[in-house]
Amino acid sequence: MTKAYQDFMQKLINAVIIFACFSLAMPTAWVSIASAILLFSWIISGKYSEKFKLIYKNPAAISVLILFSFYCIGAVYSSGTIKESGTFLLKYTKLLIIPMVISVVTTKKIRHYGMNAFLFGALILLGISYFKWLGIIPMNLGLHDMPDNSQGFLAFKNRIAHNILMSFLMFVFFCKAHLEKTLWRWVWFFIALLSLIDLMYLVGGRSGQIIALCFVLFLPLYFYGKEAFKYFVIAVISIFLLHKQLEPLMPGRLIKTGQEVSEHKSDEHLTSAGIRLEMYKNTLLLIKESPLIGYGTGALRSEYNKLANTQDTLLKDVPNPHNQYLLTFFELGIVGLAAFLFMFYRFWQHSNVIGRSDKHAGMFLKGVVLTIAIGSMFNSLLLDATEGKFFCVLTGLLLSAYTKKNG
Repeated sequence: MTKAYQDFMQKLINAVIIFACFSLAMPTAWVSIASAILLFSWIISGKYSEKFKLIYKNPAAISVLILFSFYCIGAVYSSGTIKESGTFLLKYTKLLIIPMVISVVTTKKIRHYGMNAFLFGALILLGISYFKWLGIIPMNLGLHDMPDNSQGFLAFKNRIAHNILMSFLMFVFFCKAHLEKTLWRWVWFFIALLSLIDLMYLVGGRSGQIIALCFVLFLPLYFYGKEAFKYFVIAVISIFLLHKQLEPLMPGRLIKTGQEVSEHKSDEHLTSAGIRLEMYKNTLLLIKESPLIGYGTGALRSEYNKLANTQDTLLKDVPNPHNQYLLTFFELGIVGLAAFLFMFYRFWQHSNVIGRSDKHAGMFLKGVVLTIAIGSMFNSLLLDATEGKFFCVLTGLLLSAYTKKNG
């Protein structure tokens, strides 16, 4: 291949990655198209020895390949149908985006453009949400894939995906407000507050609300250490004394979680929170029967149906338990769960290393890991198109900053 061709392909790949970052907050088809173009460009661009060398030298990329290998093996011994195991394995192939991006992003400039492209897309999403709330734009704008706007003031995404993206957007701008010692920090702080208000009051996705609350606790402790404790004590005392007055400010769906659990009756009345607890309990029962290697990739629907037929429950067709940890444990056993957790550990470890030379990239990587690690307790995020690709595209982009030199 000529140098001119390779230079052109590198520019094309860079452009596709930047577009993929932007499209994460846009209609789901956009990032799917970007992923397909990225794969095709990666294949025809050549320079495989250099690409594989970059992957091999990045321990985080290796941890991803180990986890994906387990999913491939799990598809072979799966107790589910060939269609189900194949469908799930296809969903898990998005993990390969991580080493793929690591192998082609070689400059800080592209990482910077990629993150800014994501932020630009997420700000458009945030703006649409507020403009709908203010009545400036039609409520049906961007709702082609959803029947109505009953989930809140959103576009392109359902409330779970919207609030997960907004929680990370809030994290990024709070970090920028802390790290950048210019007047712009107040602009970043204001945007972070707008993101927090949006996900708490304008859109009712509880997963994102919980992630955001975890970030509100994590960031002061991370940046200020023990000094932050006195402010938390003051906040706790204030909330205790003024809890009646503050109650109207609490997000409605988050407050009703306990009520949903108590009202849930598996044979009469199903509630969102109650369904999740029921799925968790039954998935754990199945895990106890095969804890070492699990039942294989995509096997939950058939195994859960067998168990549900022995119970008095309305919920029988469960393709995933809405918990990535339980799903991985069920599919791949303790070995697969260990690989999943090890991947998070490697990413966190690399975020510390990357932070030595690029504080922003190091913190943003922590934010992506925490977003998915927390969100995976309530959803099977590796299966989801938006959340899964958000994780894979952005971690691949940020992990490309890791080198043996800064390690």
